[in-house]
Amino acid sequence: MKIWIVSMECAGIAEAGGVKNVSFSLCKELMLLGHEITLFIPIYKSTSFSLIKDVKDYGQGQVQINHCGKTESISYSTAVCTQGNFNIVFINHPSFAEKEGVYTYTASEQEKNPEFIKGFGHKDTLFMDSLFSKAVSEYGKLNKEAVPDIIHCQDASTALVPCFAAKKSEYEKTAFVVTIHNAGPAYHHNFSSIGEAAWYTGLPEAELGGALNDSKVEPFLLASNAGAHITTVSEYYAKELIDPFNIDVTEGLSPIFFKRYTNIKGITNGIDFERYNPADKNESLLPYEFNPETGDLDGKYKCRDYCVNELQYANIPGVKTYGCINVRPQEKDKQIFISYHGRITNQKGISVLINTIPAILNNFESVKFIVAGQGELQLEQQLIELSQRFNGKVIFLNGYNRESARLVNAIGDFIVLPSFFEPCGLEDFISQIYGTLPVANATGGLNKIVDYETGFLYHNNSPENLIAKLSEVISIKLYKPDLIKKMITQASTHVHQKYLWRNVIINEYIPFFESILK
Repeated sequence: MKIWIVSMECAGIAEAGGVKNVSFSLCKELMLLGHEITLFIPIYKSTSFSLIKDVKDYGQGQVQINHCGKTESISYSTAVCTQGNFNIVFINHPSFAEKEGVYTYTASEQEKNPEFIKGFGHKDTLFMDSLFSKAVSEYGKLNKEAVPDIIHCQDASTALVPCFAAKKSEYEKTAFVVTIHNAGPAYHHNFSSIGEAAWYTGLPEAELGGALNDSKVEPFLLASNAGAHITTVSEYYAKELIDPFNIDVTEGLSPIFFKRYTNIKGITNGIDFERYNPADKNESLLPYEFNPETGDLDGKYKCRDYCVNELQYANIPGVKTYGCINVRPQEKDKQIFISYHGRITNQKGISVLINTIPAILNNFESVKFIVAGQGELQLEQQLIELSQRFNGKVIFLNGYNRESARLVNAIGDFIVLPSFFEPCGLEDFISQIYGTLPVANATGGLNKIVDYETGFLYHNNSPENLIAKLSEVISIKLYKPDLIKKMITQASTHVHQKYLWRNVIINEYIPFFESILK
């Protein structure tokens, strides 16, 4: 098959959230399986070219696109990714090239312009989304030989592609897929009104009116109405997206999907195991090697010692450290480390975690918490205050650094995942590969954790229920350590065997793609 993957981000090129891993792995593995793959992605100020070769300008230079009452000039560059050898088409336009982040402003952008607040979405997001989608659909007119069998769009920021491309004769035999990675509040990239949607898209008002969620126009609904097949990133989240009672966590979308009998295909994301393999420190980026699948955890605890003795005092690029962890040598073997790594946002249940930490530390002398991430300033401040209040027991690594982020996953006995909703979840995979058992709220894709076999699940997300579950798993670790060791081996083996991206693509994606070909 000839497939275009359309995404605002891709691992190793331009990174923001979990979409980057899906985009990269789909391109790489589908190409290795013999399909012809092209990634469409903008060029940002922060784009990395370390994995890119053979960059060339395509066509006769600038292409003119009618957009928001003006003619915008865009251009295309072609290239090849050295990992997987898949093709890339870069979209060039100043609105992308001036951005340091994919979706949000950075601290340096805020320093230059106080209106660009760190962590907040770009003010011209809708302009960029619709321009990018128009540019992708225009490419088939320039290069008809490149027109694919399938265009697979990643999340709301690219969901408009089917709306533009389906109207062009070049794509009459092309099938469209839009994957919902997150339908939570603030992730819809929706338009506030039909008038605003008409301004950015140029689509007829009648078409826009068929995609209303209250007064807002939804790109996901526009894509579905244009004939795109809708998928999401786990079977569990697919069920939640058509549950009419999930109004709040889908910002009103699920009742609409339910009323329309929308068929949403759930395919759980995989993981590129080799990129995290703890038995190869060149890939894992960890200071020591170990193998949870064989029960070899010596290197895991050496990584923990490294964190306690060296990393927390180091100047970590991109990260500011608050608090510290103190471990007396004679008590080292009795310590229990609980990790969290991810976005510091309400969706991730950080408020639940903040209200849980004091109770656990007051009840269990041997427990330490290590938290890493960035996001909402108020939640970050509360974590800073916790690290100061429980100095020696709580450390907060505020920011993002790939090596330290992986270390946080690796050194824990448990990783806590108190998300209020979670479409798929990646941190549970990574932690299980590193011999760290997840303790998670049973929501969305986190339900793929096998309770008491590959991790622990609790229900009804509240501090009280998380405190109860953590108290239970800490007691199991203290009094039944052999059970924990058995679960570590089961969890790491389970993820490696069942959720390799190649297996997911062969068993799920390829049959699905073949079934929708026109």
